[in-house]
Amino acid sequence: MPEPDVGDHDVLIRVRATAVNMWDLRYRKGMLPPPLPGRPGWPLPFQLGRDAAGEVVAVGAAVEKWSVGQRVVQMPHPACGGCPMCSRGADNLCINTAYPGHQIFGGYAQLITRPEDAILGIPDGVSFEKAAATLWSYTTPMNCARRRAPVGVGDTVVITGASGGLATAAAQIARLCGATVIGTTTKPARRAALINAGFDHIVDSAGAEAPDEIRALTGGLGADAVWDSVGGSSFLALASACTRLGGKIAILGAPLTETGSALSTNAQALVFGELDIVGVRGATRDDQRRCVDLLSDGKIDPVIARAFPLNEAADAHEFVESQQHIGKVLLIPEHS
Repeated sequence: MPEPDVGDHDVLIRVRATAVNMWDLRYRKGMLPPPLPGRPGWPLPFQLGRDAAGEVVAVGAAVEKWSVGQRVVQMPHPACGGCPMCSRGADNLCINTAYPGHQIFGGYAQLITRPEDAILGIPDGVSFEKAAATLWSYTTPMNCARRRAPVGVGDTVVITGASGGLATAAAQIARLCGATVIGTTTKPARRAALINAGFDHIVDSAGAEAPDEIRALTGGLGADAVWDSVGGSSFLALASACTRLGGKIAILGAPLTETGSALSTNAQALVFGELDIVGVRGATRDDQRRCVDLLSDGKIDPVIARAFPLNEAADAHEFVESQQHIGKVLLIPEHS
């Protein structure tokens, strides 16, 4: 691709690190949902990458906030600030924006341009790699913790798919809230590594006794909330079986399958348990700023499983698909 043009209100960024996400795999496989009303479709050819961190190498004629040499990270959710959803305070649901890696070229590149209000500064002492591993993974759990399925001191939250980058980020956010964090995994041999990544307890979700184990860890009551980073009916069934009366089930992720994300559950369990099931989509600008602040203060620490050169992106996708990793997988562009 040619070097991108820099508009009057744009910033040209030399990308030093980006990340591989499940969305990238979904886009590559053509497993895309219908575009939301008022939003553009899914373009082809395309450049993936919901994350990107690097330094500013040029600024548009009207840009005053940023200067050459500053270290920045792109917002994965750059809300417009003026649409009906933004006006309601729900700018994570903005209907008048284009997301990098969704509708506009993402971070799988040496150079990208971004609008001047669609980036944040990287704090001193924070590496490009850690910055690139933060904004997409931590901000959705931040939205979940602040609004969709909050937990607090003394609460217990179950997080499914414990090995993934979203789940390890969610575990750290939940612990910051004061909650005890139970992770589920189909790979119990990773227990020690997952405890080190931020979980208090690990349960094998492949076993029929998983709900009983979770209830035992919560004194028989059940978890106050389940944050499901995997999706699918089997995990919804697990969540319904281990959530306390009046608890919440938040769905943060969807499975990477040809059949999509159809869910089925027992209506009686929802009624008798008075359970809430909520979806969690993206994050607000404030959520994104807060996550950068937490990174700066050392209160969150992204788990990075492995970094690949950008020209080995296909190998990185295969590595993520093989589910060998704990945490995030990065791509590092080469520069002459």
